[in-house]
Amino acid sequence: MSTDRPIEITHLPPRLHQDFDGLIAPVTHADPDHVETNFCSRALAAFTIHQVAGCSLQEASDSLVDGGNDGGIDAVYHSANSNTLWCVQSKFLTDGMSEPGLHEVTRFSTGLDALLRGDFEELRANPAWSVKLPHIEYLMSGGTLSVRAALVYSGIRLVSDDRRRLFETLKTRYSPDDDYFRFDAFNLTTVHDWIIGAADIRAVKEVALCIRKPGWLKDPHEIVYGLIPLSDLVELCAAHGDRLIASNIRRYKGSTEVNEEIASTVRDDPGSFLYLNNGLTAYCERLEVRATDRANAEQKNIRAFGFSIVNGAQTLGILSKTCTPGSAPEGFAFIRIISMERCEDDRQFAERITRSTNTQNEILARDYVALDPEQERIANQLSPSGITYHYKISDEAIPQDAYNFSILEATTAAACLMQGNTAPKFVARTLSNRKSLWDTEIPEGETISRYSRVFASSLSARSLWRAVQAQRIVLDKFREFARAEPARKAFFENGRWLILNLIFLRLKPESGEATSLSAEEIASFSGAALTVSEEVWSACGTLGHISVVQGGGYSFPRHFRSVFCDSEDCRRIRGEVLRAANTQNPAVTENGNQIPGTEE
Repeated sequence: MSTDRPIEITHLPPRLHQDFDGLIAPVTHADPDHVETNFCSRALAAFTIHQVAGCSLQEASDSLVDGGNDGGIDAVYHSANSNTLWCVQSKFLTDGMSEPGLHEVTRFSTGLDALLRGDFEELRANPAWSVKLPHIEYLMSGGTLSVRAALVYSGIRLVSDDRRRLFETLKTRYSPDDDYFRFDAFNLTTVHDWIIGAADIRAVKEVALCIRKPGWLKDPHEIVYGLIPLSDLVELCAAHGDRLIASNIRRYKGSTEVNEEIASTVRDDPGSFLYLNNGLTAYCERLEVRATDRANAEQKNIRAFGFSIVNGAQTLGILSKTCTPGSAPEGFAFIRIISMERCEDDRQFAERITRSTNTQNEILARDYVALDPEQERIANQLSPSGITYHYKISDEAIPQDAYNFSILEATTAAACLMQGNTAPKFVARTLSNRKSLWDTEIPEGETISRYSRVFASSLSARSLWRAVQAQRIVLDKFREFARAEPARKAFFENGRWLILNLIFLRLKPESGEATSLSAEEIASFSGAALTVSEEVWSACGTLGHISVVQGGGYSFPRHFRSVFCDSEDCRRIRGEVLRAANTQNPAVTENGNQIPGTEE
């Protein structure tokens, strides 16, 4: 797979300039690269303050204190709402891969240590710090302040243990039994989520609901459950749309047998809806029950923050299709809302809830794949480039254009990027049983699932999108060839994935910095479609899968589907093509190694 810079790093400088040009003055320096890196590093600190503290861009830029005698702290900001003092060290890394050096991080921890024990002598020599210190000294003399240290950097590597231990030592020293001091590390992945608003995409920031005949449990996880009027659900859909179900494994699937039954109940017998519908399950980051309703057994007015419905997308879709605000029938649905506030791993628990509650419509392996963070990562990485990755089932038509692609296309392209001994198995399975590529169970004798091989964490979103573009070009050509040569139609229909794998091996679409293929690359893939398909046709002839009959024409001892569904046949054909190519051009390689007559 490609080891080029991650696509996320290309999105960061434009956003930093968009937010902070005119607010943060660039340094004067002869080297333009130094000027840019310095600006981005300081702007990254301010951007972090803006995100974590919820302050304005002007306030965030005013929080910068970097310079001589800054204690390794680049920005400091007091959030009055939460009485939290934020201290940030930032590092802009142009490669998008690494992490800050140990020396720099050690300086940050040393500066924090001095701040926490009330030693401000070094900081007084820094002009920006000296202005802020009187207020900070006053804050730290009280008993309710919280201190949050944040290390932010533009690399995808997680912060190393030797760096993290520096802050664990501070936690043990100053805040062993409470939440007075806490450390967070934010890498490029988190920063990119901020850029695209991923947290906002996944959930509705806040909803207010009135739950009738409620139940309320608080241990071990807080949960409120009861009845919600159908009219309230219609209002909720109108206000928030698809964001309401962004964490669901699928969106509204349109007309299915089950969904038609739900729609019929809404139209004809809404009073029975409660008894005939499984209800809805939602989770949220935090729940608040109105104080005057805490002992009210008839209803509870609640506020749910970071709210998402994880089971009930079909019910909501039907209500929004059949009703408009103000016209919903009288009736109720059952709802339960689970708070993630006390969960050690809220994301893992949320996924368990989603898997366990989605049973009303048939659940496919592809539905569960939508829960995988790798799918969300791919979508998030491409979003700022204007590319939408559709990885959830929906009733909407997905345009096959320069801005959209589906998980179906992504799966076949990723499978055809496989190399070495694994490749024939996966191209054969792409033809014979494509759904099995979404299988998350680990096969006997293996150490990793098929799905994890296809969508490996090392597969970048840019590489995948480039492979999908190349796949479209090649498959379009195969359709042209099949129309032009009806006698070979079965060959192109069934051999396409093996041919595509060989084309990918030769032209490496996963390489390159650009998100979109260039005109030259498009021409190369178009030409390779003919060249490589002829090489595979020839290899099939050599191995006895094609015979020339007297008087012209061909005979086929076995149907091409049986040939290309067989991983062993695919291995032999692929090996024959590579051997022939290596004979003609010794530079032909796989995995960076010259092929000495056979790949196996």
